[in-house]
Amino acid sequence: MKKTYLMHGCWAVAVVIAFAGGSHRTGGTSSPATSSASVVPTTGAKRASLPAGPLTRKESVLMASRDRGGSSLEELFGSLESSSGDLTALIGQALRDRNPITRRLAFSRLLESLTPENAGAVREQLVALGADPDQWRDFHYSWGAIDGKAAFAHAGKSPEADLAATLTGWAAASPGEALALLDKLPAELLGQRDELIASVVSGFSDKDPALATEYVVRLGQEGNSKAGALMESVANATVRHLGPEAASRWAESLSDGPLKGNAMTKVAEAYVRRDPEAAARWTARFADQDYASRSIEQVGARWAQSNPVAAVGWLESLPASPGQKQGLSGAFGDWEDRDPVAAGDYLFAMPKSAQRDAAISGFATGYAWQDPQTAIAWAQDIGDPVLRESSLTRAGQAFYRRDPDAAMDWLARSGLPEEARQRVLTQERRR
Repeated sequence: MKKTYLMHGCWAVAVVIAFAGGSHRTGGTSSPATSSASVVPTTGAKRASLPAGPLTRKESVLMASRDRGGSSLEELFGSLESSSGDLTALIGQALRDRNPITRRLAFSRLLESLTPENAGAVREQLVALGADPDQWRDFHYSWGAIDGKAAFAHAGKSPEADLAATLTGWAAASPGEALALLDKLPAELLGQRDELIASVVSGFSDKDPALATEYVVRLGQEGNSKAGALMESVANATVRHLGPEAASRWAESLSDGPLKGNAMTKVAEAYVRRDPEAAARWTARFADQDYASRSIEQVGARWAQSNPVAAVGWLESLPASPGQKQGLSGAFGDWEDRDPVAAGDYLFAMPKSAQRDAAISGFATGYAWQDPQTAIAWAQDIGDPVLRESSLTRAGQAFYRRDPDAAMDWLARSGLPEEARQRVLTQERRR
């Protein structure tokens, strides 16, 4: 034991002496691994320490590029063609380079180089080389923005699909000019007026969502049947620009009615993905309004994908409305797919009501593709005769596709009217 202690003590002394000697030689501040990095000259801001060992080729390229102030991607994948003078080489690189990042960078540089004078010639080369759909759209959006009148005149006569993107870019850059165009469309374009209005609204949304909102509200007041879909487009753009929370305040500012409902639905879809509880609090404030039904449905059904108990509890707490019932149907239609036992237990505990009927309908419709006979048994417990018949019909369709002979036996004693039986037998296959 004494020899062991003596040997350990000697080793400890040796380590201390070696450490002291090394510290004296290196100034006591660095190890051999870090001292090699300390000899690299630095300029300006403090540089990150280099990795130990030799640099890879990629690391060397990236460091050299940073030192020169250039693009790391260009160093790795090849430099971009010049945008001065003839753009032929740049166009070729944008469409034909092997590397997808280089193609994107080159195409971005090409768009930066567009002028009213060269846009037509660039378009000819894009046609000849075969621009992909995204490039085609972005080019015409850009041409419409920089020279709307000429770009639109060309698009109106060309055989390619370029009119919508051209007008969208024009509306984003010069809203007044694009709007004036709609009032004096050439006769050959009158049949496309609805599509062109949609392009203008899209461009307005890119430039100024408030302007887009005002225009769509006016269309609604004029009785335009597409106003609801256009308001949903504006809502999507507003969510993209501002985020769901700010977009919810924008939707609230609209006058009560169907267009507000369209806007709220799209905002709710985005809001519930970001923050289900906040989305639920927001939509609950409008739960007694008919225009908010789809928003309630969206929040309940989408929240149920992550927390069905919370979503269903929230839906049950709301005033009775079509949105509440549709939300319960959607929530249980998803819950049965994730945990049918838990969903069934919850249904058993619910009191007989229109809400329970809606929940059973959603459960039975979804579960029919897993176990049609169990789904049919649930559907038969629905109190509302109209909803019970429609739910049994949908479950029967799944049953018939899974086991035609057994389904025929059930159908004969189902008590369904003849019309419903025929729907079971003739419905197209579910996608």
